This record gives sequence, C-alpha cells and structure tokens, in this order.
Amino acid sequence: MCNEVWTFTENMSVYVAAIDFGTTYSGYAFSVSHLKTKLQEVQILSNQAWNAGIREAVSLKTPTCLLLTKEKAIVSFGYEAENRYTDIVMDGEEDEYYYFYRFKMNLHENKSISMGMLLEDVRGQTLPAVEVFSLSIQALKDHMMQTLLVKNIKLDDDTNWILTVPAIWSDTAKLFMRKGAEMAGIAEDKLTLALEPEAASIYCQTYPPPGSLDIVNTDCQYLVVDLGGGTVDITAHEKLPDGTLKELSKASGNNCGGTSVDKEFLQMMEDIFGHQVIDKLKREFPDSYLSLIRCFENVKRTVTPDKSGLVNVSIPNIVLDNLCKSEYLKKIEEVVASCPIASSIQLKNDKLRIEAKFTKSLFKPTINGIISLIKAVLDENKSKNISHILLVGGFGECALIQEAVKSAFPDRYVIVPEEAGLAVLKGAVLFRYQLNAISSRVTRCTYGVEIVRSFDPLTDEFHRRVYKDGKPHCENIFYTFMQANRSIPIGMKIRQTFTTSKEYQYAHRLPIYYTHQDNVQFTDDGTCIKLGVVEVEIPNPTKHLREVTIIFHFGETELNITAIDKESGKDCQTSFTIYDFI
Repeated sequence: MCNEVWTFTENMSVYVAAIDFGTTYSGYAFSVSHLKTKLQEVQILSNQAWNAGIREAVSLKTPTCLLLTKEKAIVSFGYEAENRYTDIVMDGEEDEYYYFYRFKMNLHENKSISMGMLLEDVRGQTLPAVEVFSLSIQALKDHMMQTLLVKNIKLDDDTNWILTVPAIWSDTAKLFMRKGAEMAGIAEDKLTLALEPEAASIYCQTYPPPGSLDIVNTDCQYLVVDLGGGTVDITAHEKLPDGTLKELSKASGNNCGGTSVDKEFLQMMEDIFGHQVIDKLKREFPDSYLSLIRCFENVKRTVTPDKSGLVNVSIPNIVLDNLCKSEYLKKIEEVVASCPIASSIQLKNDKLRIEAKFTKSLFKPTINGIISLIKAVLDENKSKNISHILLVGGFGECALIQEAVKSAFPDRYVIVPEEAGLAVLKGAVLFRYQLNAISSRVTRCTYGVEIVRSFDPLTDEFHRRVYKDGKPHCENIFYTFMQANRSIPIGMKIRQTFTTSKEYQYAHRLPIYYTHQDNVQFTDDGTCIKLGVVEVEIPNPTKHLREVTIIFHFGETELNITAIDKESGKDCQTSFTIYDFI
C-alpha cells in the first residue's frame, strides 16, 4: 500500500486527477497548478456535460452503473449505460451483457473482503468484484482523458491520481480499491486515497460556506457529516494554529445514506404489489425495475418539509398490470385498491400518487439513524466545544435531512455548502496540493499480528497447544501493535521485530488482523478480522535465524508497511496483500 509524498521543484506544475466513486453517483475533477499555489487559487475543472439522454441530469455527476459485454469489454458507464441497457433489454439481447449498478456498498457491508469475491449484476450474473470496480474506474478515467483532450490537456505518467473512499471503510476495503485502481492503469506510486469527509472538510476550509467563516478560525471544532448515497460518514475536526486540521475522534457512520430511503420505497411497493411481483419485476424486467428506482431517485429530491398534497411517482404500469394478472388474476387497479396502504395512495395511469405525509414517512428511519449517529459523536466529544455541523454529500442537499438536523441540534450551527454534492470531489483535488492538511488522525480499531509463542501450561488452554521442532507452542496469538482510539500524527512509525522460524528462510509471512473489541487475545475468537498478509523477502537467506524489523506507518489515509533486515541493515522487499490475492 502506498501513500508516498512526492517532491517537486517550486515552479513545477502538478497534474491532479480526482475520482469520486460513489454508491449512486460518481464523477471526476482535474487541476493543473504549481505546488506552491494557494489552495484558493487552484483551478478545478469538472465535467459539466454528462449526457443523460431523454432524462434530465440531476447533478454534475453520473450514475454509478457499468455495462459490459460478455467478454468483459466496457460498453458504457453512467447515464449512457442506463440508456444503452434499456435499449438492449427492449431488443431482447440482455443475455449478451452484464449490467452492474450501486455495487460500492459491497465493500462496506462485506466483512470478509477478498480478491476472489463475486458481484451479481442486475440479473444475478456474477463477475469478480475487483474486475467490476477496476473497469468502472477505467471507464471514468477514460472519460476524463477524452474530456481533457478537447481542452488540449493530455494526462501523462506523472499525473497524480486521487481516489475517494469513506473514512469508515476498513483497511481491507481501501486496499481492494487501490488494487482496482492499479488494475485500471493507475501507477501505485501515483495514487493517493482521500477520505471523503476529510476532503469535504478541506474544501469547506478553502471555500467557507456563507455564514460559517468561524470554521477557519483557530481552535474551532466542528463535525463533517458526509451524507452519501450508501453511507453516512462522520468525522470531528479542530482547526489548529498552524492551519492544519486535527481529528478529534475516530470516524464513525453506517449505511443510512440515500439508498436506505430507496429501500423503504421498495418495501412500500412490496406492500402494495407483493414480494413476488416486485421480485419478478427485478428479475424478468430489469429495465422497468431500474426505471422505477430512477424515477423515485428524482422524486425524493423534490420532497420538502412543507410539501403537501400528493407526490407523483412514475411506475411501469403495463408491466405491473400484467404481473398482477398473472400472479393474482387481478388488474393493477384492484391490487392497489385492496392493498394495506390504499388510503395513502392513488393510481392514475402510469403515476402512483402518494400522500406527501406518507412519502415523508419513508425518510423517517433514515433520518432517525442519521440523528442517532450525530448524537453519538457529540456525546463522545462532550468535553470538546463542537459548534458547527457541516452537511455535505449529495444526500446532504435533502431539505428533510437539513430540517431534521437543525431541529435535533438547535445549539449548533448547521451549515450546508452551496455545492454540497461536489464538496468531496473538489476537496479531493485540493488534498493533493496539501497532503498534510490533516495533521493527525484517530485509529478506528486495534491492530495486531498473528504469532506463535511458547506454550504456558499454567495459563494457556490445552487445545491451543501445537508442537514445533518437538517443543510445545501456543498458536493464533493476537499480538497487538496499535490500540484503537489513539490520536496519531502523520508519519508515526511502530516498529516490531520478528524472527524467522527455519533455516534458509527466504521470506517471512505475517498475518495482520484488526478488531473493534478490547483485550483480545486470540485471532480465532470471533472478534478479529483478517486484514491481509505482510510478506517480507529475506536478503541472502542463511542457515542461522534472522531478525526482521517491520515498520507500520500510521497517520496517513492508509496503513503502509516497510521492513528492514537487522543483520544487513538493508530495506527488505515488502508486499501487503488481501489474504487470497494472487
């Protein structure tokens, strides 16, 4: 894993290309400026012309969806993929393609991420997840390069790439994204991962939203609540006298982003039409199913606290009518009229008209989850003086969310930047020009290595006893080298020395684990998650055992690992990979 800081001459221009890979929408931005340029003077270019076809573009980003041939060639990404796939289904050619959408959450929800994990497309067909992510990054990268060529800008091998990831993601998920980016042609030493709420915080420091100039003042403490499509990512920052930001507590959040409202809407559709109808709609008529979700995605942006009357959602009326007839021998009108929520809805041609009060209730579980998360972070920082709450991310533009947060925390200033949905993307560009903008971070978990030590018959359980070279040992020991909730400055190094176990050993493999629990002793107790394996090459292997010092570099956006052979004093070739990566 690499997060190297590059050195440039004072007058050298730095090419920075950032990709904000989101659950529902993705985008990119670019800048070319001198390294010494003030952040306020960095010119950021973003794509202004995503072609939404017959649908109105709802943002300066494009939907995160990927269309591939059966040979895994990229057909299109984003709005174009949506439109092409609709035509493909209408032509009856869907068996010849893969269509993936909203798949980023698999890296948040899966606690056993591996390079061999599979993703299902909209029809249940599978491909290796790392290929789907890599090809999506490739599609965004290619689109950016084509857009910049029109402006006579050609990206080269010296371009510095930034890829955004949630701060609450595990190191395994971050490494997975890094591998995907490298497979997409981005060099390891030219790629930096930016944590999404941190990028937004840097953006707001550089361009303070109206009415929030206090956040740039020394000692100001505030929350950044990044409300994305899949996750809510919260971090607390303090502005230090040197102009950098200090993280006050570990990043927190969960999966109550904008798509959780979509889940409530789909549950409502099941309440109306039954699970079997909606399941068939998804499996047998994916174009109609995706169209339904798109329509609700646009409609939910228009729901405001003072909305009254009825909210209209376009539905695939003909398809649903045929499914109702085949499943229940009833017309769609009869099914709607007899459903449990009939008093709150009306059917008018291809429009499902929902009472505004009922529509707003679909947001309530998500809003409650967001408020609970913010409250938990504020409670954790009771001794601090957190005065502002910044709402960023596409879902942060939702008026219902804004009103709920202001109502729940009347003693805090709740601020929404004018470009809340682009704060992360543009902040990611700025981050490359000031990699030390965040001067310290708080560890989210406890890290340890799996080791074997001598067996102690007085304290160790006998089922853990194994024999090595005729001597009893205890296996699966969780040896801690970093505790959770520690404030770590950039560049902090933790050194641990390990010894080879056999003659002429050419490499030392060390499994790395992490846990969110305290006082963990064993890696197999159910609380530890395998992060990956460090493999250190031993230079000039010898008959006698060798000591290797492994250095864990903390404080950056990723965990970096290097090693030194104690006998020679030379750096060792070191690799750190997800467990089953080949």
